[in-house]
Amino acid sequence: MVSPHFLWIYSSMELFYAVVLGILWSQVISHWGASILLHRHYCHNQFKVPVWFEIIGLAMLMIACIRTPIGWIASHRMHHHHSDTENDPHAAEHVGYWKVLFTTWDIPNIPSKYARDLYKNPRLVFCHKHWLKILITVNVISFIISPYFWIAFCAVPFIFAKIGFGLLNTVGHKEEGGANVPWLNFFIAGEGYHKNHHDNWKRVRLHKYDTAGWIAEKLFKNEKA
Repeated sequence: MVSPHFLWIYSSMELFYAVVLGILWSQVISHWGASILLHRHYCHNQFKVPVWFEIIGLAMLMIACIRTPIGWIASHRMHHHHSDTENDPHAAEHVGYWKVLFTTWDIPNIPSKYARDLYKNPRLVFCHKHWLKILITVNVISFIISPYFWIAFCAVPFIFAKIGFGLLNTVGHKEEGGANVPWLNFFIAGEGYHKNHHDNWKRVRLHKYDTAGWIAEKLFKNEKA
C-alpha cells in the first residue's frame, strides 16, 4: 500500500515541475507573443511579421489571457500619446497605483482613433470577438488533460503576464518618461528598459540585454513595416 507521505511528495514534485515548465513556457509567450508581436509589431509597427508568426503569437496571447489584443494595443498607443498625464490610462499617479497594477487589460473608453487600423486585420478582429470563448475552451481542455498540464500551460502564463504588465505600468513608470528596471525583464522579455523605449519607440532593440529585441532584429531586420 502506498503511504500518504509518498503521495504527498509525488504530488509536490508534480506541482514543482508544472510550475517550472510554466515559467519556461511563459518566457516563450513573453518574447514571442507579448514583446515582439503585441508590443513592437502591433503597437509600434516596427517591422512586418509573417502570418504564421502572427497566428502562433496570437494563440499564445489568448492562452495568457490578454483579453482582446485590440484593447491592449489601443490603450498602449493612448498611453504613449498622453504619457504621464491624467489622460494616460497607465499613469498610476492619476489613475491610482493599485488600479493600474491589477486592471491593465480592462481599460474602458479608449478612443477609437487608436484602433482604426487594427480592425483591418481579420485575425485581430477574430480574437477581439471571441477571446472569452477561446479562453474558456483552452482552459477547460487543458484541465481535462491534467490539472498539472493546466497549471503549466495556462495558469502560470496568466500570472506571469498579469504581474509583468502590472509592474511595467507601475514600477516601469516610477519616473516621468519611464524608468529602466532590468529585473522586470524576467517577466516581460526586454521591456524593462522602458525609459529607452519612451525615448525612442521606433527602436527595436532597447539594450544589449534586450533579448526580445535581439530576436526581432535577427528575424525581421529586413522586414520594414
